Amino acid sequence: MSETKSETQDTKGTPKFKLEKPKVSIGIAAVAAVLLLGGAITAFWAIAQKRPLPEIPVGAELIPEDALMTLSLTTNAGQWQRMREFGTPESQKLLDNYLVQLRDRYLTANGFQYEKDIQPWVGSEVTLGFLPPFPVNAAGENKEEVVPSPAAFSGRQSLLMVLPIANPSRAKQILESAQPPQGGRWVPRTYKNIEIKETQGVPDENRFSVTVIDGRYLAIAKDSETINRAIDTFLGAPSIVDAPGAIAAWQKIETSRPFGRFYVNVPVAAAVASLNSDRADPNEIAQQQQNQGFATSITLQTEGIAFDTVAWLKPDSERKYAVENNGKTMTTRLPADTLMMMSGGNLQRVWQDYSQGVATNPLAPISPDWLKTAIRNTTTLDLEKDLLPWMQGEFSLAMLPPAENNTSFFPVGVVLMVQASDRRAGEAILAKLDKVMTEQYNFKVEQAQIGEQPLVKWTAQNGSVSVNHGWLDGNVAFISVLAPVAERIIPKPQTPLAMSQQFQSVVPLELSPNNGHFFMDMERTLNQNTPAWLQLPPQQQIAISAMRAIGVTAAIENQRTTRYQVFVAMKKAGSAQPLPGATLPGAQPSTPSLAPKAPATPEVQTPSTPE
Repeated sequence: MSETKSETQDTKGTPKFKLEKPKVSIGIAAVAAVLLLGGAITAFWAIAQKRPLPEIPVGAELIPEDALMTLSLTTNAGQWQRMREFGTPESQKLLDNYLVQLRDRYLTANGFQYEKDIQPWVGSEVTLGFLPPFPVNAAGENKEEVVPSPAAFSGRQSLLMVLPIANPSRAKQILESAQPPQGGRWVPRTYKNIEIKETQGVPDENRFSVTVIDGRYLAIAKDSETINRAIDTFLGAPSIVDAPGAIAAWQKIETSRPFGRFYVNVPVAAAVASLNSDRADPNEIAQQQQNQGFATSITLQTEGIAFDTVAWLKPDSERKYAVENNGKTMTTRLPADTLMMMSGGNLQRVWQDYSQGVATNPLAPISPDWLKTAIRNTTTLDLEKDLLPWMQGEFSLAMLPPAENNTSFFPVGVVLMVQASDRRAGEAILAKLDKVMTEQYNFKVEQAQIGEQPLVKWTAQNGSVSVNHGWLDGNVAFISVLAPVAERIIPKPQTPLAMSQQFQSVVPLELSPNNGHFFMDMERTLNQNTPAWLQLPPQQQIAISAMRAIGVTAAIENQRTTRYQVFVAMKKAGSAQPLPGATLPGAQPSTPSLAPKAPATPEVQTPSTPE
């Protein structure tokens, strides 16, 4: 959109640039956006003819299509207050200290106060776009080089911040006396008839390029190229809204009052991640990636934080999801005091999907080849030939507390249950495994019984290790390790996990049928008796200790779309006190005003958001 520019002289003869459309001074908005970014990091890793649709994050039409991710956050003070009330006194203090540091660094140091100088004019949501440190070809362009070679990596990605201007008149009134950063100056330039202001004479970390686009958006970036790309995108270049499946994904997870919305462009994000990996080069990663993206809405509820996520494949991907939602019975086979569990509908398919995606997922935690080799070297069994072919049914992997009379060295037991698609094949493999344990490791392998249920027990020579395996209800194989917990699932628990109050209050159950769950009782799992391999660094421990439990439900919606609903039940630290006050620095030297011209239209009141 074109804007006309006129140049006038102030009383000192200094040029002043004015736009016919409302335009906001950029210093305060820049630091405000950085503050909002800091709050987002603490809180947690479609444009049709350029008219934004209600379900699309504010400012999405300015974010280039090759952005690796975006984060949109509410500016509602009430919601941020609720977020600060979650957790423990220690986590609340950690969050508040972080917010104070950000405020003092980016606002106070420049003479600004958020409640006084930003809140009166900013819209209800701001959007942050993270651009890759290299150009990525948009859809429909030459695919020969999706990203350059690692040698072209600049080492730093770009951040584009978009703040909607909900009240132009109020913005003009408050910001017309805004000053540039101390020791610096504003330098104007024009790109495609849109005026841009940039800072000069300040350290690199304080440099900003800022512009007002269409009188509706304040766009801020650390470099000129990113601002230029935002303008190009608004004027017609592909935006994140044009990414295949993006509009449909946002529509599925639309909610009336989100705390935040998150979007990841999976091929680009995987390419960026691969720059620190030796598995493959970025170009290959982006080209081979079958996933297109995932989008998440975040809402604050009375007892915690809810996440609603849609993940989808590329429209031309060879991979397709098998629409099987068979997560039905495993939560009824585990006791109500289960510490942690993961269940799914088909163990063989879960492994196939994971192993196929590792080649294009530099962050995959386990190498399939490593695991297959470890199993072969330990048991002589081939994971994909001996084990998985008869494991095509529902499964669960759970951590349980042992019985009260436990004398084991281990504080918890782990049990794997899987519904066999071929019990005869499973029996043959387990018999072979019994023989390996006897001949290679000198385990004592014997028949045992719990009630009327037969099972096989392995015992190490020194008695320190005990393993049980057997069959439940005809075709459900189980194997338990560490502390003995077979008696916790035999017979089937009278009060199963699925019927426990905690499970039902934490695990989202709206997706029905579904393909499985994840559940973790954080308070009991991460206590002083936690195994060493679950211990966390101190600051992470503080953050994790703020949570009571986590619940996840997954469902396959169609051949290209998966849905996840997550709920994090939080502890409550009580009412959050106002952040400590800040002392503003002394007045800066007077400089010419860069405030917007007063609009001809009546003042628009900032929309209020109910608490």
